[in-house]
Amino acid sequence: MSETLTQPLPVTQDIITLAAASLSAAPHLTEAERTARSQTVLRGTEAFQPEDATQTVLASLVLGHHLAIMDGFRDIACLTLTPAEAARARMVTVAQTKLVLQLVRELRTARADARTRAQAAPQAAEPAEPAPEPAGEAGYEAFLAQLLTTYGETLATLGNADTLTPAAAAQAREALTRAIPPAPGAAPEAAPAASAPATASRAQRRAMMKQRGAFKRTA
Repeated sequence: MSETLTQPLPVTQDIITLAAASLSAAPHLTEAERTARSQTVLRGTEAFQPEDATQTVLASLVLGHHLAIMDGFRDIACLTLTPAEAARARMVTVAQTKLVLQLVRELRTARADARTRAQAAPQAAEPAEPAPEPAGEAGYEAFLAQLLTTYGETLATLGNADTLTPAAAAQAREALTRAIPPAPGAAPEAAPAASAPATASRAQRRAMMKQRGAFKRTA
């Protein structure tokens, strides 16, 4: 993995720590789930191998939106939605999925730009041999390729449907688990509380989806 996270710069470590704390602080999580989610964020950030503060922030944003999408899929899989609610859920999830893909592309661009600047700086003073390929670069590219492929396939599936059904949400959540796996040994997060069962009233369904961010406005 990246040496940046083995001995991170203070500002980078602060960003990672803040992201892990913020993304595991949701009130619906148990203490065990918060610990597991925090570890998932830490390991996910490490997989992105950020080399500066900009890349760390982008990686944190990707993980935050990923977890929000996963939470939304989990809730929708446990609900019985009206056609209008299912259509709204699909629209919001499509927008969130597109955002994740855009953030990953921006992260890849930021990394390439940083590498270009780092290689150009010493060469301006005196020519030197090309820098060796950083350790773990193949793993980084494989991780990003898997992430982009999985999210791209999910976006295509959602785009070919008019609504987001509970069955489709469950399948999409399972697929995205392969993109950013939870921390090893992490117990599955509990299903929504029994106070909002699959046959919940429309008000209860909307309250749950709003809590998870499904009704937030998107750009």
